[in-house]
Amino acid sequence: MTGSPPPRSFWRHFRILAVLLSGATLSLAGFFFTREAYQRQVEAQFQAAARDRAESVVQGLQHGFEDVTVLRGFFEASDEVSRADFDQFLAPILVRDPYVQAFQWLPEVTPRNRPRLETEARRTYPGFRFFKLDEAGKPLDLPADATFHGVYYVTPYRTNEPSLGYCAETLANRRETLARALGTGDLSASGRIRLIQETAKQAGVLVMMPVRDKNGRNLGVVQGVFRMGDLVQRSLAFLEPKGVVLRLFDASAAGPDSLLHEEPSPLPEQGRRLSNGLRLTRSFDLAGRTWNVEVTPAGGHYVLEAPARAWAALLGGLAFSLLLAVYVRALLASEAVVRAQVEARTHELRLETESHRQDAQALRESEARFQNLIEVMGEGLWVMDARGATTFVNRRMAEMLGYAPADMVGRPMFDFMSEADVAQARQNLANRREGQGAPHDFRFRRKDGGELWTIVTETPVVDEAGQVVSVLGVITDITERRRQEQAQLQSQKLESLGVLAGGIAHDFNNLLTAILGNISLAQLNLPRLSPAWPYLENMERTVQRATNLTQQMLAYSGKGRFVVGPLDLNLAVQEMSHLLGVSISKKVAMRYQLQEGLPVLMAEASQIQQVVMNLVTNASEAIGDAEGIVSICTGTLSYDREALARDFPGQAIEPGLFVTLEVSDTGQGMTPDVQARIFEPFFTTKFTGRGLGLSAMQGILRAHHGGIRVYSEVGKGTTFKLIFPAGMGGAFEEDALAGESDWAGEGTVLVVDDEEGVRNVAAGLLGSMGFDVLTAGDGLQALDCYRECPVPIRAVLMDLTMPHLDGVETFRELRRLDPACRVVLTSGYNQQEASQEFIGKGLAAFVQKPFLRADLVRALRQALEP
Repeated sequence: MTGSPPPRSFWRHFRILAVLLSGATLSLAGFFFTREAYQRQVEAQFQAAARDRAESVVQGLQHGFEDVTVLRGFFEASDEVSRADFDQFLAPILVRDPYVQAFQWLPEVTPRNRPRLETEARRTYPGFRFFKLDEAGKPLDLPADATFHGVYYVTPYRTNEPSLGYCAETLANRRETLARALGTGDLSASGRIRLIQETAKQAGVLVMMPVRDKNGRNLGVVQGVFRMGDLVQRSLAFLEPKGVVLRLFDASAAGPDSLLHEEPSPLPEQGRRLSNGLRLTRSFDLAGRTWNVEVTPAGGHYVLEAPARAWAALLGGLAFSLLLAVYVRALLASEAVVRAQVEARTHELRLETESHRQDAQALRESEARFQNLIEVMGEGLWVMDARGATTFVNRRMAEMLGYAPADMVGRPMFDFMSEADVAQARQNLANRREGQGAPHDFRFRRKDGGELWTIVTETPVVDEAGQVVSVLGVITDITERRRQEQAQLQSQKLESLGVLAGGIAHDFNNLLTAILGNISLAQLNLPRLSPAWPYLENMERTVQRATNLTQQMLAYSGKGRFVVGPLDLNLAVQEMSHLLGVSISKKVAMRYQLQEGLPVLMAEASQIQQVVMNLVTNASEAIGDAEGIVSICTGTLSYDREALARDFPGQAIEPGLFVTLEVSDTGQGMTPDVQARIFEPFFTTKFTGRGLGLSAMQGILRAHHGGIRVYSEVGKGTTFKLIFPAGMGGAFEEDALAGESDWAGEGTVLVVDDEEGVRNVAAGLLGSMGFDVLTAGDGLQALDCYRECPVPIRAVLMDLTMPHLDGVETFRELRRLDPACRVVLTSGYNQQEASQEFIGKGLAAFVQKPFLRADLVRALRQALEP
């Protein structure tokens, strides 16, 4: 018996049930799919925000700690850093990085240098002392035999006074950081510390770096004191606010000291904080420690709960399933069912519209951020269309040229460029349109007429068809760098010419010494009434003139012979006024404007008068046969370092009060090409002349620590402005010894010189005084001769510059053989320059080449007589 088929109602209900189950299944699938997509979107947004903040903090720490490296480089590149140098160098860094509590210089303090350091510091801070803190926080003096590193320089000084003199080895944390820095030679950061000058609750970190001399010997450490809260806030200042909390940990520390700073979300909380597992941790190593940046969501932000649209999808799917079941059951849709379907679809469209609105808002916000970035960037930005007309410049570009951005739009870039660079700029622009070219240096004209040196980097912007629609140019200001390069080039040029002039003069002096000495010997062996005597005197005068020429060359090199003393510049000019009057054309009138009460300057009178004479005769020759005026003005003026760099580039002058001398004429003036060469040796615009006047004058100024500046305009005249430090140095005196011609000596004298002619002349002159003479060609021969001589050697007459063993080394070895050895030094350089290495070492006397017999007698008497 076969069973009867299921009734129609069963299949009808079965189909309705199947529709309902399928709809419910699809609705659940849509719900979970939508929820997962939303959660992935939230997680991606959180990760992006957290990653941006973590990387900003990492870069902020690296940038901040880099300041300590820069400070170390400044110390190692400088021969000596004063407190003023320290403050001046760090002033712009402190303005740029306000999270720095202080920069400090901690020299290595030993019992040997401690008194000097404390004495120098008390000149600025009378109560200065090196100290440590006991357990109660009271300052204690350090033992006199202690070696430590103490805070010696600190900037800014205000609010950081308590740290001045503080010993870095007092606390274990700082002691371990200092030891790591000295051991590795690199950056070393401390853990969380409480700063002795900090009253707020934020944590501090010390960053140290050792400073070593050229031989690798430790000189001390530079130290940066950072407020970690301010540093983190500074790193996040330029980011868009997000609902996240950021924490900075010192992973190298344990316990509560590991947390350095917690930065809350700038957005208000939107509900209770949920632990949804979202977290980003960024670990990195810096300055010998490991750091962790941890970012978590703030309350109510980045919640991973199911969104409204997921529930809407679920409910809509179930409703649709129910409607579909009704439709299957009734085969016809009722009006109410159709209306419900239309409403469901309308709801979906509303959600899509809202999504599009949010996307448009995000795009507008992105454009606003991009516009703000362009306006605050440090480089100039210049956009031109395909024809070269300006379509946009950012605020920085307009400020560089002194225009308003609206005044530049619509005009070609070439309107603002120096005419000499326009052709090259047009060629570069054409090359860029073809995809070629490279960055190039160009000069622009500022609105005030000044010149702006830049590096221009151009990038073409093409459309989908590959056609250039605009050109984007990035403009970098290099005006200051160019000025420094030109000043350095001028300084190196002058230094090279000075070395050349000094070397030639030194060798020529040896020849003049031999000639002048032979003349003296010939005069000793001839009676005064001999017919040859006048000829010898003429030869001596000629050699003296040649000596003056070498002195000019030595003056140019800055190593001339000076007898320095207090000098009234007004009196020196007045004394030579008659000589100046007869030395110039009768059509030229002299005008004097001498300021009364000038400070005394330390100078060699004849050299200063030579400078005045050279300038006045040059001024008269510039006027020529026409009528004109030559003016001499004196005065005083103070210069700081910035003004000296601007008005006297390439000249090593210390700031302070200066006595000024200006010589002006109404002559024909000089072209820029002539001005660039007037101080070169042997360059002259005269038909006759050696071309050494101005170059020797520049050497005299350099030796007096002064400076010179030239103002000239073709057809209007020239002004030379000279400055001399007021009251610099001390008077140089020489003991006058009488009766040189009749003085006689006895005993043995050793003559050491690598020039045979000089040796023979010196031996002859010493023999004429009654000495027995031994000679040596270099320092090694001199030492052998001194050891082997059977009789005592009363004095050694020795040249400074010799092969194998120079004068300094020979002097040291002679004093080692015989501490009582009396050495008379000879050199073509001036006494101050040649005797620099012998100060405080017992040099008996000095005689400058070329010398007469009287000069040699004077030096021997000074060395041998008590």
